[in-house]
Amino acid sequence: MHDQSVIDEIINLRRGAAECFQKAAWNQLLALDHYREGNFDAAERFAQLSFEDQMKAMELAELADAESSISLELELAEESA
Repeated sequence: MHDQSVIDEIINLRRGAAECFQKAAWNQLLALDHYREGNFDAAERFAQLSFEDQMKAMELAELADAESSISLELELAEESA
């Protein structure tokens, strides 16, 4: 059985990834709005923020996947021992 603290950590990492993806989407929308209004400096700034948020989200999602994989491997090793 998985340790509850490991499960909680995986959930927190996935929640963080989801929040970052949501923030990236909002920043992308703001970038598009500013671009449409001709405010290219603000559009570029929000596009960059969106990109950074997407990268952070991917990092958190990859950490959650790795944590989940390691936890599963440990559980399988314990069951076979």
